[in-house]
Amino acid sequence: MSGTEGGEALMAYPMSRALPGSGRIPLPASPIVWDGYVRKTRRALLLVGLLWALAVAMLGFFSPFHLAHTLDSPDRFIPALLFVVGVVGALALGPEIGANFKHVMGYGFLKQTSAAHSRTIAPHRARRVTYGAVLCGLLLGCVAAAALRLTAGDALEALLLASIAVLLAIPTRKALRHARILWRQARDERGLQAILIDDGEHSVGRVASVTWEKRWVDGMALFHVELEHQAGGREETTKVRLLAYPIWAPAEGNEYDVWTDPERPFDKARTLIERRYVGQEFADFSSEPAPPDHVPSAIETAADTAVAVGSGLGHRGHAAGTAASAVSGRAHGTAGLHGAEPRGDTGRAAGRVSPPWLPRGTRGARAVPAVRARRTRRLLALPPLVISVLAVAGALLVPPMVADVPWWTVTALWLYAVLTAVNAWVYWQFMIRSRWVIRSGISFGATESAVFVGFFAAGFCVLSTPSLVDGPVHGGAPWTLAHYLVGAALLGALLVFEWAFSSTAWALNHLNAEFPAPAEKVQEALTGCDPAGIDRLEADYGYRAGVLLCG
Repeated sequence: MSGTEGGEALMAYPMSRALPGSGRIPLPASPIVWDGYVRKTRRALLLVGLLWALAVAMLGFFSPFHLAHTLDSPDRFIPALLFVVGVVGALALGPEIGANFKHVMGYGFLKQTSAAHSRTIAPHRARRVTYGAVLCGLLLGCVAAAALRLTAGDALEALLLASIAVLLAIPTRKALRHARILWRQARDERGLQAILIDDGEHSVGRVASVTWEKRWVDGMALFHVELEHQAGGREETTKVRLLAYPIWAPAEGNEYDVWTDPERPFDKARTLIERRYVGQEFADFSSEPAPPDHVPSAIETAADTAVAVGSGLGHRGHAAGTAASAVSGRAHGTAGLHGAEPRGDTGRAAGRVSPPWLPRGTRGARAVPAVRARRTRRLLALPPLVISVLAVAGALLVPPMVADVPWWTVTALWLYAVLTAVNAWVYWQFMIRSRWVIRSGISFGATESAVFVGFFAAGFCVLSTPSLVDGPVHGGAPWTLAHYLVGAALLGALLVFEWAFSSTAWALNHLNAEFPAPAEKVQEALTGCDPAGIDRLEADYGYRAGVLLCG
């Protein structure tokens, strides 16, 4: 497995990142999955910038110094609501940038959350990308708010907002320059790895010994493995760290693909490794305590510093003394791959046995009849579609059927209708297994949240319009079809919000329900360097994969 046929690929990760002292955890991803993380990061950056711009721009419609009058009328309440939505939404989406950008960079740093649990976070310098989006949003929002306040005749607040915009200009320019540098570095490194795989020396490395560190990172078990491989015409043994779900716990004899630079064969930064899944036998993962003579290595949470590679890590001498803590491919306990959830010393669930897209207790997706699978996906997409139809019909019928409806209520109803339509479209794309949606990683969470925000705006406007609520309730105006449609559409937002908590996991389990594929082939397609891996998976099994499966 080598080369970049079919396009440039995100390659196997440098061995230097997997060394125990590096403080980094490699996050391998196939080319299509990598492109999906790039899209997700860009969407998050755009949304965070727009939400901050929206929030600050709303200061042009209402003054934060007069919040007591916010509920007096919709023309004050709606801007205040949008201000809150913008701030809360931007703060909620901000962490998504780092969560996706660490995959763009190909590694994350460890952040210890407890004695046995850690998670990966984006390198500290990656925060510059988030800062760029936030500062751009604040700058644009201040400019828009200043123009609006000036139009309203409030010169003092307009001058204040314009002054803030001027002060933000310099740090915004600096943050954007740093963000562009980080993006360029990620793409350049991707290209260099492609060249190394094309022109480097390829060999097959084998696992000599395995130690489970009794730690969990991002829900996966952390292992130390000693890898025997060829470098510069001689055999090397290097200890590296590995994250793996227990279903694929590494065992002695497992194979790696290894590429080395012929000119610098012992340079770990120019040695690429990639784990094989297909055709391997995995260890029977056990939650039994590690051998008494094994002391788990300290989790390093190093900042974004250069990796110092010690020459002693690359020699066979490190194989001595580790046999007692090796995890062999033979069974050695009762908590196996097909058993209960592995549990830590506290008795609580410590991590996942398998990835979210794989039904637990199986080696591949459970095959179900195609008719039943399609019916299940339709059932999942039906409620958002019905709510969207109700919202659109209500927005269309309110103006001709109900008298004295102000323009802002009609606008709010149409905004809500559009948001429900977008949400229904996303669910429809899932129902038809849209390749673009699966590979771009669009999820239901963002559109469902938008629907709920539209519910508050439309609900307030409806309640403040007498002909829509007070009149029919007190007998002053007749009930019409428009009243029932609007009421049903608004109550449907509560169903959409509840749907958000159950639909994601259900979607992953039924996306490929009628297209079973071996779990190892899916995992290798999601994490391997083969640019045609996911396309071949679909051609061979009909199984569609992408970043949506990776979270």
